[in-house]
Amino acid sequence: MRTVVIPTDFTNEGIQIAEAIVRDIRDEVRVIFTHLFHVADDIQDLLFSTYREKEYELVPEEFWQECQMLKDTYPELSSIKIDFFYGNKLALLKNFLEYYETDFIAYSEQYGIPKLTRSSLEAMPVLKKTGYTMINADMVRASSLADSYR
Repeated sequence: MRTVVIPTDFTNEGIQIAEAIVRDIRDEVRVIFTHLFHVADDIQDLLFSTYREKEYELVPEEFWQECQMLKDTYPELSSIKIDFFYGNKLALLKNFLEYYETDFIAYSEQYGIPKLTRSSLEAMPVLKKTGYTMINADMVRASSLADSYR
C-alpha cells in the first residue's frame, strides 16, 4: 500500500490531485489530505484556543462528498483521511509525515496550495525541505492525457 499526503485548501483541486495519483499508481493507496498551520507563540492563545476543532469547519461539506465519490469510484483507494499539521519546525513536519508512513507528497504546481487562514503556513517551501518525494499531479495528468491519445 502507498500513502500519499496531499496538502490542500479543501477545494475540487485537491480531489483532482488525488484522482490523478490514484489512477497513476494502479496499486492500493491511502490518501491523507492536510493543511499546514503555524502554532501560536502567545501562551494565552495556546491555552484558550480551540483551533484544532475550528479547522474542521474549513472543510466544506462538498469536499467530504467528493471524497466519498472518489472512494466509491476507485476500489484501490483504501482510505481517505483529513488531518491538520500544526507547527513551526521542520522536524515536527517530518514526524507528522512519518506517523502516516508517507511514501510521497502530491501537489499541483499550477494551482499551488492556497492559504485557508492567516495562520496557514506557506506550505511548498517547507514540504520541499522534508526530503520526501514530491509528485506534481499536473505532470501526471499531462502524461495520462498523452497516453490516452496513443
